[in-house]
Amino acid sequence: MSTVREARLPADKPVILQFIMALQRYETFLEPNRRHDLEMAEEYFAVLCERSRRGRIFLAEDGAGQPIGWSIVYEEDTEAFIRAEERRFAYLAELFVAESWRGRGVGQSLIAACEDWARQSGYSTIRIDLLARNQRAARAYAKAGYAPYCQEVRKRLVPLPPEAGIVSLEEVRRQRAPLVAAE
Repeated sequence: MSTVREARLPADKPVILQFIMALQRYETFLEPNRRHDLEMAEEYFAVLCERSRRGRIFLAEDGAGQPIGWSIVYEEDTEAFIRAEERRFAYLAELFVAESWRGRGVGQSLIAACEDWARQSGYSTIRIDLLARNQRAARAYAKAGYAPYCQEVRKRLVPLPPEAGIVSLEEVRRQRAPLVAAE
């Protein structure tokens, strides 16, 4: 059993930093430009806290009250060529569930908490981005009713060095570093 609550800062900051680094470690295997060090987590957390002034941070816990995942949702604005009533939207910026809890509905509960906040805040749409190779996340979002909206493409003008190569998802699973418990 798991529950979702609003994050309590600064008390929840250490575990959120661990979740940020764990997600980046995973995404490094999908996209080699990712950093997953504590300095990055601190910098990114500061940015997210500023953005969450127009949003919410949620933490999922197991039955014993131990953190097992998190999400953050906040307001974003889009381009002027979008109709005014849809220009302001809720953006689900981060979603992470500890490996041992994946596939057990925790991610869906975190998504639902973000959507509830968005509805109560008057937003008509909610968006989330994901890496093109993150098929597990794509399936989770599709299960929650999300559909492709926009596609961003890229071309590398300078080749990646061989040590920065992208590996298979099987290799991701073999090399995945465990989540270190927050102090």
